[in-house]
Amino acid sequence: MLLELTIKNFAIIEDIRVEFDDGLNVLTGETGSGKSIIIDALSIVLGERASKDIIKKGSEFAYIEAVFTNYDDDINKLLEEQGISSGDLIVISKDIRLNRPAMAKVNDRTVSNAVLNKITDRLIDIFAQNESASIMKTSNQKKLIDSFGSEEHKELLTRLSKNFDRLTALKNEYIQKNKSSEDKAREIDLLKYQVTEIEEAQLSSDDDENLENKYKLLFNASEVIKNINASIFALKSSYENSAAEDMIDSAISFLTTVQNYDTNITEELNELEDIRYRIKDLVHNLENYLSSIDYSEEKLYELENRINLVNSLKSKYGNTTDKIYSYLKEIKERLEFLENYDREMLSLKVKIEELESKSAIIAEEVSSNRREIAEAFQGKIKTELRDLNIKDADFKVRFTEKPLSHDGTDDLEFMLITNKGEDFKPLAKIVSGGEMSRVMLAFKSILAQREKIQTMVFDEIDSGISGVTAQIVGEKIKKLSENAQVIVISHLPQIVSIANSHYVIEKIEEEGRISSKINKLDRKERIQELARLIGGLNLTQTALKAAEEMLFKKEK
Repeated sequence: MLLELTIKNFAIIEDIRVEFDDGLNVLTGETGSGKSIIIDALSIVLGERASKDIIKKGSEFAYIEAVFTNYDDDINKLLEEQGISSGDLIVISKDIRLNRPAMAKVNDRTVSNAVLNKITDRLIDIFAQNESASIMKTSNQKKLIDSFGSEEHKELLTRLSKNFDRLTALKNEYIQKNKSSEDKAREIDLLKYQVTEIEEAQLSSDDDENLENKYKLLFNASEVIKNINASIFALKSSYENSAAEDMIDSAISFLTTVQNYDTNITEELNELEDIRYRIKDLVHNLENYLSSIDYSEEKLYELENRINLVNSLKSKYGNTTDKIYSYLKEIKERLEFLENYDREMLSLKVKIEELESKSAIIAEEVSSNRREIAEAFQGKIKTELRDLNIKDADFKVRFTEKPLSHDGTDDLEFMLITNKGEDFKPLAKIVSGGEMSRVMLAFKSILAQREKIQTMVFDEIDSGISGVTAQIVGEKIKKLSENAQVIVISHLPQIVSIANSHYVIEKIEEEGRISSKINKLDRKERIQELARLIGGLNLTQTALKAAEEMLFKKEK
């Protein structure tokens, strides 16, 4: 059960803390006092996503905390599976900040919204004012029926959904590959041309790194040869000139003479001899480089053609030789597939047919299960609706066939008769708010019996009803509270008077700021609040006496 709820800086709520009791808890208050805001805060701490807009103006954060107790062993197991410590209490909190994502915790352990929802779905069920609109959708009606199915039924649904996803992927693949023979032939011709073009080019990494340098050298060969020759001429002795080599030889001769008188010059002499040998090696290398320059107009033309070919391939297939060869691998695989097209397509078609057959068998079993579930559900809903003073109520689940999808081959819709002599109408066509409220209460009553939900919250489930019907609805809610904690926002004295605990929510203004507060009422305060609900703001003796009588009847 929900033991305690703390809300800080949420919408118009500054700071409230409320302790709930077993049985039926009722919340009342003027319109705009913040009753539904409390339900919103509770929904958010239990896993609903929150906008930062809910943070109270002037605050940097909102904080909500819900404390649960007396939960069952299944919840304990779920906590253990998620690595969350368990004990007498489950403390769930949601911290919403302006400057970072909201953070949810269970027993001080940070959890994702998915994990949070898995836990809280077993703890509490909230009927908010927008849930009636949700159940109008036939897709949600189908989910409701499936939720009453066995674990085996739910496992079948999971398998069917996975099969359908796989089937869709295979069909899309088949459609994509199933081109006309003309298109296929044209693509084969193109791919063969591309393979030949790339392979005949015999590309290498040299085409990326050195091709432009080679071209640059040959294009400027005459200038290169002239300057290499000039360098050799400057270094190498000949009968025509005195070069660096002759000068070094002269210097060595001079220093050799000096060495005869002073051996301290030996190191310098050795260095000069080393320089002479290095110059000879340098000249030799330059002469070899010169002889390696194989210049001709024909070679320059060949190199230009090679550069143009490589650049053309790069522009088509990739800006490096590695990328071109990667593309070549892809198109060879594609070419192999196209050349073996019929065999590949047949294999794909067989896979599709096999998966369709398996899925159809599962879908048939799902459909059979659904109809059994719906049959039992119909009977329970009829009983609940008649108990809720819709005496001529009749309810059925209408099935229609549809093509196979992720949830089977059924579409279904809830159909209702509320008055004798009428035809069945879709649930979405019900105009009366009071009838819709009772239909939702009937759904929730059946859900509570099956799921053994420990806490149920109703936000104005009594909308559109009054008089005897209100009393009957109150009795139904009271009966629910015998096996579960029930928290109700209500404006009807017939429901408020039978609650075990009564809380009033008020909007107050302090120093120009609006906020909400909540108080648990004692007996005297309950009489006054009941009188307000009966007679309005003017608390007449008649209203007060009627309120006291209603409470007295409840206490008997």
